[in-house]
Amino acid sequence: MSSKTKIEYVMAELISEDGKRKYTPKLKLTVKLMYVNEKAEPVVRTVAEHKLTPMSGVVIEDGIYKLRYMFDGQQQESRVRIQSGRMLAA
Repeated sequence: MSSKTKIEYVMAELISEDGKRKYTPKLKLTVKLMYVNEKAEPVVRTVAEHKLTPMSGVVIEDGIYKLRYMFDGQQQESRVRIQSGRMLAA
């Protein structure tokens, strides 16, 4: 089985734990594609990494957030921490 990576961009939601702050950033996804046969479609697509893209003029306050976005027709959800404009695992 072989694999390749691909970059995709999706819109996401960041919702603070208290629900008072909400942002809609663009995410840069690094998607890993797994193939059985190089000439066929990938059999598995997984998100290997997600990062915030720069949003001009928008500052996301530091804190713990719920991150939501759609990937291959399914909603993905995880808990993240924003620190100095960077998204980290919570």
